[in-house]
Amino acid sequence: MSRLFKPLAIILLAVGLLSGCTAEADPISGTYGQRINLKGASNTQDLGGIKTTSGQRIRSHRLIRSNQLAHLTKADVRTLTHRFHVTKVADLRSHDEIQTTPDVEMPGVTYYQDSVVADHQLPVTTKRYYQDLVATPIAVQGYATLFKQLLANHNGALLYHCTYGKDRTGVATMLILTALGVSKQTIVREYLRSNVNLAQGSRLTFKDPADPNQAFKRVTTGDLNAAYQEINHRYGSTTKFLRRLGVTSAKQQTLRRMYLTAK
Repeated sequence: MSRLFKPLAIILLAVGLLSGCTAEADPISGTYGQRINLKGASNTQDLGGIKTTSGQRIRSHRLIRSNQLAHLTKADVRTLTHRFHVTKVADLRSHDEIQTTPDVEMPGVTYYQDSVVADHQLPVTTKRYYQDLVATPIAVQGYATLFKQLLANHNGALLYHCTYGKDRTGVATMLILTALGVSKQTIVREYLRSNVNLAQGSRLTFKDPADPNQAFKRVTTGDLNAAYQEINHRYGSTTKFLRRLGVTSAKQQTLRRMYLTAK
């Protein structure tokens, strides 16, 4: 009998170990967090689960990045407020964009306007656009304000977004993940996730003049690197740029206590 039960015991033990470490071993959540399936927004991602260099993870239902929220359905609103506990929304779009395409209002949610671009600000090139996102006064003020709201957000999730959730929101996510101690490699991979998410959406599409058959202008590693390079050129490092945004070493530690799992 013991010969019969020994293989079975080994199998059951292996299954138990695997089921017990699923979250820890999941490379998807450790890099991208969790995509939130909404009918009215295709690039909405809970950053919960992303792993830092210290081995900690971002808490779920605390930080959510997204594209615009103008087409949310009633079911989408319930998902965001009831399941993901969204209590605050920070809009990185320009004043005109917000007025032209306002977010769907969700009950019990506080809305902030953290514009990082001016009205009718058109980029000459993608590289210049990303450089401006870490250099212009309105961008610096907008991201600094976002960090103040993050530091004041003790309960629930803060959702931040722009139009497509990839450029302005991509830079915001890069800065937030850097402050939380996430590696650049993971940050870049998470940034590129917008290409996958937006390809699944039908409402927010636009043509790339360089490739009319492409549904939307994909982000590239080079785009985000343009922001990194401008930060290094203008401020010396991302740490120094964070300080320029008001995020001191002490405030970084506060953010980590607020948004990361315990060691």
